[in-house]
Amino acid sequence: MGSRFGALADILGAVIGNKIGNFVSDSINSVASESPRGKRSYANARGHGSSRAGSPREREIVFLTAVGAMLAKLAKADGHIDESEIAAAEQAFERLELTPANREICIRAFRAAKADYHTIFDYAESFASVARGVVMRELMYDILWDVACADGEVSASERRILEMIVTQLRIRPSLFTEECHRRLNEQRSSRRSYSYEPSPYDILGCDSSATDDELRRAYRAQAKKHHPDLLRAQGLPEEMVSRATEQMARINNAWEEIKRARGI
Repeated sequence: MGSRFGALADILGAVIGNKIGNFVSDSINSVASESPRGKRSYANARGHGSSRAGSPREREIVFLTAVGAMLAKLAKADGHIDESEIAAAEQAFERLELTPANREICIRAFRAAKADYHTIFDYAESFASVARGVVMRELMYDILWDVACADGEVSASERRILEMIVTQLRIRPSLFTEECHRRLNEQRSSRRSYSYEPSPYDILGCDSSATDDELRRAYRAQAKKHHPDLLRAQGLPEEMVSRATEQMARINNAWEEIKRARGI
């Protein structure tokens, strides 16, 4: 396997052990064989992933390891990792309210990844190949923004990473603009007289010209993919489910606002 597909399997083997590392290798190889070029299409990537998806706990470990590895690479965006950036990563793990065992997985992955040759894009590509649902990939992106904003300012290098990595994570490119406005304006609210909020149509991933039926289908699709039981089955750690349900609350509010405006 090349580094684009092998990064996550490499670090899982080193941090967790060969059994889980081999599971990821098999899953990624299965994905890579689905097309002549060894890459899954964007449309297929939005589905449920490889048939050899592993147990919920294995998928949970994949998620946690990817969190630790990508946070290490984001912290190193300026060329090195100093003590303040290590502290910021540890604070991120605290904010996620992980169990001691899950926190240890993240920390070990962070330490292993900060000195290896893979890039954050390698890890994102590898993670997206085994993540079973788009919600997990969007949640990963949300966590990266948390860390980038931890010191009160998003650096130019961090901003470039956050803009580019949507491709490797196979999520909507518009998420960068939405998060950029939301996060940066939150940080600067004391110096500005306005703030930006994405429109309810943006939240549903639709254009304002969409029909009522199109909007209704979009809302139902969002509600289905954010269902807690589905997220747990996909391997989302229990501590993270609450973060996804926060997004579901924004989706519900957006749908209610659209219904009022349109008289649906």
